[in-house]
Amino acid sequence: MAQEFKGWPHLLLSGFGCSGIGRKHLSDLDFIYEFLYALPEKIGMQRLGTPNVEKVSEKNHVDPGVTGMVIIYTSHISIHTFTKGQKDGKRKPRNLDLNIHKPFFTADVYSCKEFDHEEAIEQFVKSFRPKYLEKNMIYRLREDPDLIEVERL
Repeated sequence: MAQEFKGWPHLLLSGFGCSGIGRKHLSDLDFIYEFLYALPEKIGMQRLGTPNVEKVSEKNHVDPGVTGMVIIYTSHISIHTFTKGQKDGKRKPRNLDLNIHKPFFTADVYSCKEFDHEEAIEQFVKSFRPKYLEKNMIYRLREDPDLIEVERL
């Protein structure tokens, strides 16, 4: 029996309070490159080319860190690290002020094909060691009129 189409999976992660070797990995371009290079295969995806990883310095942005992305045949995987926390001065929702002033990352794994999202979560946790992990799985393009508002042009 065919599995019911839930939509295209989009995993959103935010890992706060990264410490130890995980904290070091947040600023290590080579580590993040290797992480993004290996992750697609570990979660049942296929890389399309090599990762692009760039350092974001305080000269370019108030919140330094690393931004990396790898294109997969069915979409992309991205990570943004904040090696000194976020200092942009904007008030944060839901009492996140305490967590975002410490090193953290945000990441997206999006695909138009199912992937092993539990393995993806495990790899991010193992590599960056967050004290707190916010995880959300949404399914895009469900076209369910009870769930979304579709505007026809």
